[in-house]
Amino acid sequence: MPEGKSAPGVILTSKYVFSSRKFSEYINYINRSSATRSKAYGLYSVYADYMGDPKKRPPGFNPASEKASSLFTITKDQLTNKEKQELKHQFEVAQKNDSPMWQQVISFTDEFLEKYGLYDRASGRLDEGRIRYVTRLAMQEEMKDENMDGAAVWSAAIHYNTDNIHVHIAVVEPYPTRKRKELFVPGKPGVKKQIKGNMNPRTFSKMKSKIVNNIVDRAPELQKINDIIRNNIVAEKRSHSSYRDLRLYGTFIKLYNRMPRDRRLWKYNMNALHDMRPEIDSFTRLYMDMYHKEDFLELKKELQSQQEFLKSVYGSGKQKLYQNYAKTKMNDLYTRMGNAVLRELREYDKTLHNGKKSKGKNHSARNSSGLYDLKKALKKDYLQVRNQAAFRTLQQNIEYEQENENER
Repeated sequence: MPEGKSAPGVILTSKYVFSSRKFSEYINYINRSSATRSKAYGLYSVYADYMGDPKKRPPGFNPASEKASSLFTITKDQLTNKEKQELKHQFEVAQKNDSPMWQQVISFTDEFLEKYGLYDRASGRLDEGRIRYVTRLAMQEEMKDENMDGAAVWSAAIHYNTDNIHVHIAVVEPYPTRKRKELFVPGKPGVKKQIKGNMNPRTFSKMKSKIVNNIVDRAPELQKINDIIRNNIVAEKRSHSSYRDLRLYGTFIKLYNRMPRDRRLWKYNMNALHDMRPEIDSFTRLYMDMYHKEDFLELKKELQSQQEFLKSVYGSGKQKLYQNYAKTKMNDLYTRMGNAVLRELREYDKTLHNGKKSKGKNHSARNSSGLYDLKKALKKDYLQVRNQAAFRTLQQNIEYEQENENER
């Protein structure tokens, strides 16, 4: 790992093999004791050579000191001898029917697990139940996204030592459902058809997000960011009259005089306002500096916290993508504030053109309209669900970029 860069807290790797020495040895391996499995670990594990690149092994990886938990599946934490024999039979059927065997590893740093309460380094105690739970969630995501639900069989075991903890997973289809692709074998006539083993990198992105989001609950932090933007700053601006504020009036009128004459163009993200957006943003900053300085500082602090969280999960190599989250939320703030300012400019323009002189009437109308807009905004927001969905998408994009880099 280059100096100054931190290791990802969670890593997901995958490769597949066809009928081969590794495949058949794994079929025998699944019926062995934990101690024997540990000794034979390097024979079958994708993790042992870490995708063919020893430099990519997580810090502290030591296959010689591996310890392994019992095998588990989608429904069983431990298998009886009869269940082991049935699992072995299904792997044998899959091998006979030319199914690939997908070998996958979910790896965790001790720091990540300890920070979120799943591991105690002093005692070596691991919350295996929680690890099995997130593994099953990830595998459900994989089965669904790869259209293998109901067709695939998988088994897994947790491997751990003082330096690194990970879950080794093997997946097969006893009766393959995936498409076959044509292969030209050098030196041999004809075309060989082989079942497609490649999976969509997006699948792994979603699996990793599923794991992380079910270990770490960031909903309160995500909700706080939305509350600062929408409730503390934007909602209050909608009820704050800039042209009745002596400190804002001059700048507000200057902005009004520079607006296009066609009021239909007065929407923040319209191309017609491209040249005016910097001035609208400048007015937003002036307003926030006067009335929401503490809120804005708190917002930046929370965004920095989210950025640090992403770095702890995905490592420091995707700093630009982490910064995109803060940039997106800041854009959201300026867009909402910009539209609130433009709404006020339209009201002011309408007042001038309609000759509405009654201060009380206009004030009442503005307050009534502002309350209606606020209720409408709150009704449509579904803040927590939407914000969490956006955050999951960002996580998946980060992981997707990492998968593409690994393939390159």
